[in-house]
Amino acid sequence: MNPLPPDDLQISSVPAADRAAALDLAFSHLDGDESQRQVESIMADTAVGRLALDGLFGAYRDGRLIGALFAQLQAGRAATLWLPRAASPGRQPGDSASNGSHPRADARGSPDDRLLDAACDWFQRSGVRIAQVLLESASPAEEELLSRWNFSYLADLLYLVSLKEQFPASQPVAPLDFEPYCEANHERLARVVDATYAGTRDCPAINGVRHIDDVLAGYRATGEFDPRRWLLARQAGRDVGCLLLADHPQHENLELVYMGVMAAERGHGWGMHLARHAQWMARQAGRPRLVLAVDAANEPAIAAYAAAGFQAWDRRRVYLRVFS
Repeated sequence: MNPLPPDDLQISSVPAADRAAALDLAFSHLDGDESQRQVESIMADTAVGRLALDGLFGAYRDGRLIGALFAQLQAGRAATLWLPRAASPGRQPGDSASNGSHPRADARGSPDDRLLDAACDWFQRSGVRIAQVLLESASPAEEELLSRWNFSYLADLLYLVSLKEQFPASQPVAPLDFEPYCEANHERLARVVDATYAGTRDCPAINGVRHIDDVLAGYRATGEFDPRRWLLARQAGRDVGCLLLADHPQHENLELVYMGVMAAERGHGWGMHLARHAQWMARQAGRPRLVLAVDAANEPAIAAYAAAGFQAWDRRRVYLRVFS
């Protein structure tokens, strides 16, 4: 982190007494109900030890909280960052930024830049490999701020949902066999997942950035992990792909975390069989919804999901920084 500049702006981890106010500020860009739900969820997870607030940073002037940023470490050397928010009504991140030079060249950087400096420094010290920012849309000032801190546009994500009305009423008949995950087949699953990334259209820019074990750790930390919902897909005795699902009982959702078909096995309709099997598993789990996220540029996958009855319900732009 930069040394403290010779003004009265101070950046620090937010002390316990200020956490509620800092979180309110960090999520003040959301509408009232959504902001309240987000803050209450974070505070509840913190209270029971599921979440630490080491990544909650505050900008203080004359002892008064004037800006806040929330960042969260995730499994698999990944992190998520929410853009800094200021107490000034209506100001967007980046509006107070100075010239377009790298903020480390300006010891009196803006509160936004100083908060991002603290977060990125924390990521590096924590061994983070990739950090993402998800936005509904980005203003020119936000785009400039992200660029200064080496966050590049990665993709637009479509969030899709299949309701129980689209689930098969009985187990689909398919030419695929499904083998649940266990420690004995971990290396096989890792090889299959890695092989499905060859020629992928789903966020191809991050292919190979992390070790496959980090990728699997990230998948495993999504929702509630059950090895019976991590499946190797096999056809005529050979591995052809995988299907990884996670449960979110608090939202009554089953999530299709990842599914893929190995490059040499594409073109046989296995993707549709995987999607239908995922829907069947959602029915078996008693969940009324099956949700997933997909790169909006991945037209073949989107077509397969649409044919299986999935519909889009949200969209986000993803910005990514890769740390060395």
